[in-house]
Amino acid sequence: MDVNEIIFCIQISLCVFFGMFFASRGRSWLLGWLSLLSIVMNIFVLKQVHLWGLEVTSADVYMVGMLTSLNYARELYDRESINEIMLGSWVITMAFLLMTQLHLALIPSKYDTSQEHFLALFSPTLRLILASLVTMMTVQVLDGKLFSWLQKICNYRYFGIRNAMSIAITQILDTVMFSYLGLYGIVAHLNEVILLALLIKLSVVAISLPITAFGGYRKKALLNNHFAKFP
Repeated sequence: MDVNEIIFCIQISLCVFFGMFFASRGRSWLLGWLSLLSIVMNIFVLKQVHLWGLEVTSADVYMVGMLTSLNYARELYDRESINEIMLGSWVITMAFLLMTQLHLALIPSKYDTSQEHFLALFSPTLRLILASLVTMMTVQVLDGKLFSWLQKICNYRYFGIRNAMSIAITQILDTVMFSYLGLYGIVAHLNEVILLALLIKLSVVAISLPITAFGGYRKKALLNNHFAKFP
C-alpha cells in the first residue's frame, strides 16, 4: 500500500468519525459539518490523485461522509429536524457559491497575484455547479427515504450494515446522475469514468464500515445520556 492509499484510508476514517461525532453533539454541530463538507467537496474535486493504480478524485469521501452523518443523525433525531438541517446546508452552500462568484468578479489590482488561483478553484462552469447541487440534493433525499425504510426492516439494528447498503445504492445514482448532467459531451469514455468513480466510492463505503459499526454500538449510550437533545 502506497502513501496515497494510507492517507486516503485515514481521510475516510476521520471524515466518518467526525460526522458521527458532530451528529451526536447536536443539530447545530451537524449543520456546520454538513455545510463544510458541501463546500470543500466542490473544491477538492478538482485534485486528481493515483489510488490503487487508478487516476481518480479523492473528493468522493466527502459525499460518503456527508450521507453517513445524516444517516447517523436519523438514528437520533426526528424527521423534521433532519429536513431542516439538510435545507440549511443547501442554502449555506448556495450562498457560498454566490459569494465566491462575486469575489471573482472584483477587478484585481495590478499588484495582485492571487486572482489566477481563485479562478482555478472557483470558476467551474455553471453546468458543473448546477449538476453538483442537483445531484447532491437528490441523493440526500433518496438516501433518507432508503435509510428510513431499512430502519424499519432491521428494527433500528445493524447501523453499520444499513448505512453501507443505503450509501452504496445511492452512490450509483450519484455517480451516474452527475456524470450525465455535468460531464456528458465533455469527457470521452464516460462509462469508464462512471465505473472508476463507483469503484472508489464502494471502496470508501467498505473502509468506513468498521467505524460506522462502532458508531451504531455507541448509539445506545448516546441516547441514554440524552446527547440527542442538544440544540
